[in-house]
Amino acid sequence: MKKLALIFAVSLAATPGWTHLPVDVVFVAVQFPDANIPTVDGNLVEWDVIPDAYWINHEQLTETVRGVGTAWDATDLALRAIVGWNPNTNKLYVMEDRFDDAIWVVTGWEPMEMIFDADHSGGMFNVWADVEDQDQKDLLHGAHAQNYGFNQGGPGLNHWGKAQWITEPPYGQFANTQTADEGGEGFFRAEYMLTPFDNLNWNGIDQSTIGSLVEGNITGFHFTIIDDDDLEIGGYEGYWTLSGATDSYFQGDLLSDFLLAPIDPDIDWASQATAEATAVEEIGWGRLKSTFAE
Repeated sequence: MKKLALIFAVSLAATPGWTHLPVDVVFVAVQFPDANIPTVDGNLVEWDVIPDAYWINHEQLTETVRGVGTAWDATDLALRAIVGWNPNTNKLYVMEDRFDDAIWVVTGWEPMEMIFDADHSGGMFNVWADVEDQDQKDLLHGAHAQNYGFNQGGPGLNHWGKAQWITEPPYGQFANTQTADEGGEGFFRAEYMLTPFDNLNWNGIDQSTIGSLVEGNITGFHFTIIDDDDLEIGGYEGYWTLSGATDSYFQGDLLSDFLLAPIDPDIDWASQATAEATAVEEIGWGRLKSTFAE
């Protein structure tokens, strides 16, 4: 991973004055070759060739609502996430592999909330206390950064705004699988495909501007994992943020920085096809736990 370390160093040196969080941290979005773009079906086998240098796990998250901070308990919630991209599809791809002692993602309120600020512009994209006109709020909401999550009370990707059309192909897509019924202990796994928008107008694509993902650029991206194990009691058991800032759900300056990396020649992309053609061993708790300890 010497090349990956060099990418980190060059990107840090070349981009001074960032306000995004965590301070002086740049995550790397792996570039998928055209022949290896993941199929959004909830089966994570296509991601298994990507080394852990690209992984984000629960130990990189900070709980900001309940005061837990970085006191992680992997027997309660554990995570492996990867962000990827491809310049020809001009799409961001996200993988979520979550262990939860009580899964309430689809029918409860435990989404991975994602914010995508493709052109790294920062600024407010939600919550305007000084704007009273609702039509104006609807136009501002998600215009230059989009906030995604699950529809509460049912399956489906949701955009926190009126532009629900961006959650469906060809602009957005997701699929998920899980190893236990809702409320049970097990794994929730999901894949997401997102489109970069420099200007999103909820009225339609003809009034919106799609941005461009360019190799070597820094894009703004962030996610929060919500943990709420007892729906009868309600409230967050954990609000686990990548940036460490609760207000990242409306303030683009509090997102995280992701480098749109070049194709990594050290990744054995040929083995991806082999893995897809064979039965995939289920990632058990012991294997997931051991990867975090390495």
